[in-house]
Amino acid sequence: MSQKEGELPDPRFKRFAIGILVVVAVLLACGSWRIEVGRRGFVVGRPAPRTYVALRPMTHVDEESTADLRDMVASRVMGVYVRDGLIVVDEKATERLRDEIRRTISPIERHISPGDILVSNGEVITPADADLLARQGYLSSDFPWRRLLLTALVVALWSYWQFHFTAAEGNKLALREESYLLALVIVGWALQFFAGGLKYEATPLGSLPVAGWSFLTLPAGMAYHLVTSAGVMGLLIVMSLESLELMVALLVLAVIGFLGYSLLRWKTDTRFKLWKGLFASGLVGVLMWSLAAWSLQRQIMLKDMLVLAAFGAAFSALGVLLLPVWEELFGILSPIRLMDLSSPAHPLLRRLEVEAPGTYHHSLIVGALAEGAASKLGLNSLLVRVGAYYHDIGKLKRPHFFVENQLQGSNVHDDFSPTLSALSIIAHVREGLEVAREYHLPSRICDFITEHQGTGCLTYFHQKAQSMGENLPKEQFCYPGPLPSSKETALVMLADSTEAAVRALDISGKEVAHLEEVVSRVVENKVRDGQLKRVDFTLRELEIVKEAFVAVLRSMYHTRQVKAIEEEKPLLALASSERAI
Repeated sequence: MSQKEGELPDPRFKRFAIGILVVVAVLLACGSWRIEVGRRGFVVGRPAPRTYVALRPMTHVDEESTADLRDMVASRVMGVYVRDGLIVVDEKATERLRDEIRRTISPIERHISPGDILVSNGEVITPADADLLARQGYLSSDFPWRRLLLTALVVALWSYWQFHFTAAEGNKLALREESYLLALVIVGWALQFFAGGLKYEATPLGSLPVAGWSFLTLPAGMAYHLVTSAGVMGLLIVMSLESLELMVALLVLAVIGFLGYSLLRWKTDTRFKLWKGLFASGLVGVLMWSLAAWSLQRQIMLKDMLVLAAFGAAFSALGVLLLPVWEELFGILSPIRLMDLSSPAHPLLRRLEVEAPGTYHHSLIVGALAEGAASKLGLNSLLVRVGAYYHDIGKLKRPHFFVENQLQGSNVHDDFSPTLSALSIIAHVREGLEVAREYHLPSRICDFITEHQGTGCLTYFHQKAQSMGENLPKEQFCYPGPLPSSKETALVMLADSTEAAVRALDISGKEVAHLEEVVSRVVENKVRDGQLKRVDFTLRELEIVKEAFVAVLRSMYHTRQVKAIEEEKPLLALASSERAI
């Protein structure tokens, strides 16, 4: 994700986003509290709505039984008699003796195992029962004002830090991209809430779709940070803070983040690979949940494991199904979308191949050049190749106006004025955007259409106009821009000009040695004209680009130098014939 000049999000948007996240967090916390109260809640002094069983082993001091035992033993002391003329009972001494006897009685401890009944259905819940249930993770029906205040504060601080982290990492995002991150966080929390409502242990599996969307569409570091930190915040919002399950859920979330980072960053170019990577992450998370439950002496049911695995498969499928929605709403690009766009069967590429075959072939060569350089520079080579395929689609409006589509000896511009010729050629950028909107191409691909010419000029037509006595400003023969704003679009600009220059030379096998000179001249001209001033290419990177272009061009313009066959001498020929027999 990258940002262009003039697209900085309004500072008020960040405040708005923080407020939205706080409101969503509080609402989800209230909803999860209501669900948990209905599922496992209790009210002191009222009959238990269900039978409560122990969730984890613990040693519990039975205060009520201890007090009854102490009172029973102390009650055996009838009284302390003193003789002071008369035999009377000393009430104070008696009570002191009873207190001393009570203190000698050790507290009664009960060892509770998972599955033991704590309170049966219909029993009145005493304060001691309530204390025990709370320690086991059951929720009281008292409205959690303090928890909501803490949730709001933590979410506000996290949201502010999230925006600060994004800026500190040098990821300057446009308003649409900031909105995409906000939507990912909100949907991720909602999915965790939904998963927890269906099955408490499935709460962290709600992060699976967000992991898929993030690792496919965001830089790796930003995606990992979003999945883990936003996922942790979601668990704190929708799960009980004092619950043991929270610790296990954090472990499962960590597994999802790590495996998602490892499995989805590379070669996830089909929807099945995306589902497989997400499901594998969720399945390992379920295994970690089972291991954690076993280590905590919790009862593990095979049925529960299968149910959680089914949740993982379902949420993985949801991540695959909703990915096109994100791509359409926010104009993001995933490797899967790029692979679809790069297919020769895409309707727009098929149309380009049929209606403008020269431009189609030119775009393929530009794509090969730019992709080779992008791979050497560590850029998104698939994005560069797809951008090159579509950068000249505006030529579909009038394909015969461009030299690569003209028949030999036929040039419509011979009958046009230089001004009209220049206007018709320059218009292919604007018309390319119109075609892109017609076919709903992503905005990132549209950048290649608008920026591949920069503000370059059609020098030939300007000189032709001057030779005809027309004193017109050079700017009238120049593209309106904008200049390339990313290394990817700049590579397509360089590859486009390089391919045109090489094709104009009509290189044969003997002239391949001149490729380095041609490539260097094209790159240097672009630098000198200021076409790359918005892109932070280093000198070393430009040298890498030149080397990559030359390597690709050499492979395209290679020759078959076959050694001539010498005539065999009669004696040798005869010997060869005899050997053949």
